[in-house]
Amino acid sequence: MEWQIIVALVIGIPIILLPVAFIWYINVSGLYEVMREARQRRKSTARTLKRAEELVQR
Repeated sequence: MEWQIIVALVIGIPIILLPVAFIWYINVSGLYEVMREARQRRKSTARTLKRAEELVQR
């Protein structure tokens, strides 16, 4: 390979991969946020059901 092709690859690959990595980061952080909110909702629902059960037993 000629040196011009190697230089073009060295410059071109990061330019192509940067947007890909950014979109991947947005997707992964969005999934993490959704899972965190679902976990919080599940805990809140469990707490509410436990309180309701305690009131019914009284």
